[in-house]
Amino acid sequence: MLLHNIFARHVRVRRLADSLAEDGHFVDVISLASDDGSDQSRPPYIKCYTLSKTRSRHEGFGHILDWATTVLSMFYYTNRLDQKNRYDVIHVHNMPDFLVFTALFQRIAGKPVLLHIGDPMPELGQSKLNVSQDHFLIKGLELLEQASIRFSTHVITALDSFRQQLILRGTPPDKITVIMNAPDSRLFAPEIIEAKRNRDDKRYTVLYVGTVATRYGLEVMVRALPILRERIPNIRFKIVPKIKDEGKGLEDCFRLARELGVLDLLDVVDPVPIEEMPGVMASADVGIYPAIRNRHMDWALSLKIPEMALAKLPMVSSRLTVLEELYGDESIAFFNSEDYAGLASRVIEIHDSQAYRDNLVQNAFQKASLNDWSHQYAIYKNLLTKILGRPV
Repeated sequence: MLLHNIFARHVRVRRLADSLAEDGHFVDVISLASDDGSDQSRPPYIKCYTLSKTRSRHEGFGHILDWATTVLSMFYYTNRLDQKNRYDVIHVHNMPDFLVFTALFQRIAGKPVLLHIGDPMPELGQSKLNVSQDHFLIKGLELLEQASIRFSTHVITALDSFRQQLILRGTPPDKITVIMNAPDSRLFAPEIIEAKRNRDDKRYTVLYVGTVATRYGLEVMVRALPILRERIPNIRFKIVPKIKDEGKGLEDCFRLARELGVLDLLDVVDPVPIEEMPGVMASADVGIYPAIRNRHMDWALSLKIPEMALAKLPMVSSRLTVLEELYGDESIAFFNSEDYAGLASRVIEIHDSQAYRDNLVQNAFQKASLNDWSHQYAIYKNLLTKILGRPV
């Protein structure tokens, strides 16, 4: 498996590798180094080989240079290790899509090469750059995506809506398998959640977990803090970022908080290991997902939503189509995208009404429980069995 990310903190890849290891398969992972340089291997079945750099935010040319050096380094690692270990399958996780070309010699040799499109890059690029679908950069990403798909043996993606987008751009339907992002039921089991629940009665904690960037709308929550402070004096906005140095997105939140006089309400901590996330979620009072609605974010399902649901954390989110379809108003307190007053009113409603809170928690838990990882892993094993021509 190859990924331009930190293996130890990447839930989807970790879960796939762990599940394969539990079935007795050997998995080599080529990834970025952890923040502290620690070994990310999980003996005896999972060996992690890391590049000499870790995850960090880049802009413009720096982003392109980062991807280019990653591809070159992983090309070297892949071929060196394949000579030693004779891999049966190469599984590449985007972004970028063209990371799949690191398996050029393996593909020529007839080995299956899977491309896992967690997020379609044209939609994500449009969201990040705030440009139209017809922009030349987006068209370039579409061409790169289709070239990468044609090169690969098979494509995995996370949602049927993503599958439909790929089909519209020319990918044959039978070349795509949907494997949804599902929480790890071993980590988010009810007994584990209850054992790790440790709320601070002196604080009312609103929690955000994940990437800190403009498209995720954290500034909307910061703008809501002056309103919330009037009604909930002990409120705190806790941010658990995906990587340690989130860069501009986090700096913008601090700048805005200073301007509004609510900097003291922000609690930004270091990223936490996957194993600690259930406790972090269970110990908060409200979870938020204030993503800015656009072509990508409207259909991208953050894994943190079902995880918060299984942690029995009431959720407030901007109204996104994917969440309306999967959860609905009975499970998530929705507000209109970028409406900070609306966000504040939903948090206050949860704070003031235990009955409303309990109803959201119960309904979301039931919806999330239907999407069990064991079902998604069975789809993955069936795909491997099909492309290898033997049981996995």
